Amino acid sequence: MKKTTLNKIVLVIPVLLIAMFLISACDSPEPRIPAAHYFSPGTSFQTNVTDGDPRRQIRCSVVFEVVDEQAIAELDEVTFKVRNSILIVLGELTTDEIMEDRNLEIIAQRIVDRINEDIPSSIPLFVRAFFTDFALV
Repeated sequence: MKKTTLNKIVLVIPVLLIAMFLISACDSPEPRIPAAHYFSPGTSFQTNVTDGDPRRQIRCSVVFEVVDEQAIAELDEVTFKVRNSILIVLGELTTDEIMEDRNLEIIAQRIVDRINEDIPSSIPLFVRAFFTDFALV
């Protein structure tokens, strides 16, 4: 009888240990989401649209997600380059490109790619662009 009791204990102990591990894993705190860092190149942008009426312009404001706080410090010194890159991309847009809503994401990515090319850095500093205002006027 002692052998069967011992066998039961030997089987129950690992099961209890696994159950305690699973329960403790469920009680662990939520994983931390890394803090995002944002950079604003200043005031809004306004430039002519390439095709159609020469009086037609695009106006927008944009904020960027950047890799880290150090990137923000570096970018403060070259804001003029960031603004120039944005104006170049906006100036290449056509009315048709602007009018399609789904193109906002494409335009934002073009701006990010252009800035990452124009600003010398060992790693791309810009992650994403967010329009806070976007209008064809």
